[in-house]
Amino acid sequence: MVKHRLDCRLDMKKILIFIGPPGSGKGTQAKRIATNHHYGHISTGDLLRTLQTSADIEPDEVKALKEMKAGNLVPDWLIYRLAFKAADSYLDQGHGVVLDGAIRNVPQADEYQKYFKSKNLAGEVVAIEIGLSDKESFNRLSKRRICEKCGEIIPWTPELENITACPKCGGKLVARADDSEEVIRKRIVEQGNAVLQPIRNYYQKLSILKIINGMQSIEDVATDIEKAIK
Repeated sequence: MVKHRLDCRLDMKKILIFIGPPGSGKGTQAKRIATNHHYGHISTGDLLRTLQTSADIEPDEVKALKEMKAGNLVPDWLIYRLAFKAADSYLDQGHGVVLDGAIRNVPQADEYQKYFKSKNLAGEVVAIEIGLSDKESFNRLSKRRICEKCGEIIPWTPELENITACPKCGGKLVARADDSEEVIRKRIVEQGNAVLQPIRNYYQKLSILKIINGMQSIEDVATDIEKAIK
């Protein structure tokens, strides 16, 4: 009889995909779930930042990063290469994975499903949407802060509204340089509910979508996510 590793929860799926509009708190919740359940946390933003400082970067990756810095979209092939390699490293060791901000359109969702099928994990996927209106998304992004010392992002929620120092390192909290009204409105157009709807439909057709009310407190959202993934 095969023994399961300690970090493989029999009552949880192995692939957790977080989606939601900007400011919904999906990154905060994804990190929390990954830590609590010993899953690998895969953030495409983190992977790209790591690649920029890598000594083993490939020529085609250098070119893609230059395009990104020029304001162009990161090509899908690079995202797949980085994310699938990171997922392999966790899954091959028996860990589950949490995907944070990986799915931005239906072709990407479909490509990830093909990858999961290749790993015989198509039945181990749950998509978790933290629902939030575009209006609330704008309000949160315009009020959130970042730690000047460690870079921790402090979302705007009623329970965090009055804190004056980073809860992680005690550093000073400041407004993010890229959180101007113009930039925020552009992000909502590119990543808000209108863009999410086809992705939502895709996962609903697969019967793997769980929608969480993102208007709740961080703790209540976390509780609902725990219920949804069990």
